[in-house]
Amino acid sequence: MRYSTLSGIAALATLVVNGVSAVPADAAGSGSGFPVPCDTTALTTAIATAPAGSTLVLARHCTYHLTTAYSGADGLPPIGRQLTIEGRGSTVVRDGLTAGVFRIFHVTSTGDLRLDDLTIRGGNAPTAGGGILVDGSGNLKLNKVTLDNNHANNEGGGVDVESGAKAYITRSEFTFNNTDLMGGGLQSDGDVTTDSVVFDRNYASFYGGAIDHESGDSVYRNTTLKNNTGGNDGGGIDLDGGTAQFINSKIINNTTTGASGGGIWSRASVMLIKTEVAGNVVGGSSGKGGGIFQEAGGILVLRDSSVNRNSANGSGTSQAGGIYNQGGSVTLDHSEVNNNASTDAPGGVYTSTQFTVNRSEIRHNIPTNCDGSPVIVTGCVG
Repeated sequence: MRYSTLSGIAALATLVVNGVSAVPADAAGSGSGFPVPCDTTALTTAIATAPAGSTLVLARHCTYHLTTAYSGADGLPPIGRQLTIEGRGSTVVRDGLTAGVFRIFHVTSTGDLRLDDLTIRGGNAPTAGGGILVDGSGNLKLNKVTLDNNHANNEGGGVDVESGAKAYITRSEFTFNNTDLMGGGLQSDGDVTTDSVVFDRNYASFYGGAIDHESGDSVYRNTTLKNNTGGNDGGGIDLDGGTAQFINSKIINNTTTGASGGGIWSRASVMLIKTEVAGNVVGGSSGKGGGIFQEAGGILVLRDSSVNRNSANGSGTSQAGGIYNQGGSVTLDHSEVNNNASTDAPGGVYTSTQFTVNRSEIRHNIPTNCDGSPVIVTGCVG
């Protein structure tokens, strides 16, 4: 980006660190944006002073080390305007051995941040958003971004999207993030859209090992939640309100050591389209819903989807390796609930209300498909 205003030139003139002066992007060969040298002070200064609409181009494969907070709980200057950061394979890391407690990025209510090709590692927020916090009305776009080993005391170990905020995340990964409460990888209270995103080995002490979804309308396309753990409900995702769609996605091999929902715990409005829920486990005593647990008030629609090979294997009366529905509405449309298992019957589906079933099947579950449920799903045998 070329700056033609005096204010823009003055702002960029402040970006002189370690003898490296600000230069037009074209002179640096990047074609667009302002180059930031491999220096943490340079990055901090650039974020603090670049005019709205700027693009900052980081040094290729650089690691920017944060050892102290910029202010309060924020490692970098809060972003309250439109800003793009092209990472070019770089990493921004909080140095855990020496640094205090702070997150990496904070997008305020007037902010609009886009991050490309960047790793965000080691953030440690005292409240929410260990890697990134997005305040209500703020906007976040992530492309080819890795959120790795970030922590939040309350919610959103990797990213916290507050109510009223929006996030669009593509081709990105959430790995080894954790929280002491909920949303190990992502806390989704606003409107979130993902495409080609992987949540792998994130942890929440209570709810939503990969994602905790409290409100808002979210769409997860081509998204995989795998190997995540929740200490209480929702090893993969915990959905308390709003709406969520999973399209061409996988919720696989997630675990809760608590009461319910190895893959999904929900009382929201949820639609699964061409989505696989498989290999999830609820392991707590008298655990319910290895694949999916739905509470009263929830609406669940499965279309061209499968709930297979999940288990409720805790002691006591662990039931419904496939789906446990406690008073919600469930529709099976060209879908299957097969090869699930539980300690006690039924192994496939437990429900207190009748399902709507269209060309779907519930088969090969142990110890039974539906026998032992207070309501037997239409067409379910054994």
